[in-house]
Amino acid sequence: MDPSTLVENQIDEGRRFVERFAVDGNPLQAAFWVETAEDGLWFLYVVTDLIDREGPASAYRAVNASLRKLGELWLTGSEIKVISPGDSVAKDVLSLMSRNTGRLATRFEGQTLGSIGVEQVYIYPAHLFTLTRPNPMTTEEIGQNIVRLMNRGPGLLHSSRVDLKDGTRFNGVPFSLQLGTKNAVVVQFIVDGEAAPRVTRLDEISSIL
Repeated sequence: MDPSTLVENQIDEGRRFVERFAVDGNPLQAAFWVETAEDGLWFLYVVTDLIDREGPASAYRAVNASLRKLGELWLTGSEIKVISPGDSVAKDVLSLMSRNTGRLATRFEGQTLGSIGVEQVYIYPAHLFTLTRPNPMTTEEIGQNIVRLMNRGPGLLHSSRVDLKDGTRFNGVPFSLQLGTKNAVVVQFIVDGEAAPRVTRLDEISSIL
């Protein structure tokens, strides 16, 4: 893959890891991809106070344990950097996140984070690693996320978790967004474990991750 471009596969696998790491009980304050200006390589930074409480060795063991649970991925442990919330890079990202509290990712180019120069940055939204989600996504955010997922390039597409307003959820890949009966927008999903596509009204979805 082109090292200068953060591809959807990297974003999806990074998201899966971030969610898995949080589900495994590890405290997580931020997670973000950085392309460094010095070498042009992408690294996934994980901000956790686990590194302060238990040390780097324990923090990286937790990272590798979560990775193993996800099976085969392009993402490897060598691409993940664990840093403390007190690190200057983490402080800059946490400050950005405090000003952007939406449920969509943040992207920007050509800035300095802490002491390092960066070409590009992709910051995951905090709700991915916050286990309590009192506020659902807006319909506009859900639609934007579905369009993004449908526009992913060729290759293996990982399922997204879809939470519905009735409290149920499923894992699936969206492939169609269209106008249904009574002018309701509907989404078609290929759902894990189901032979036929599932059709769901957009306004019935509370979040898609």
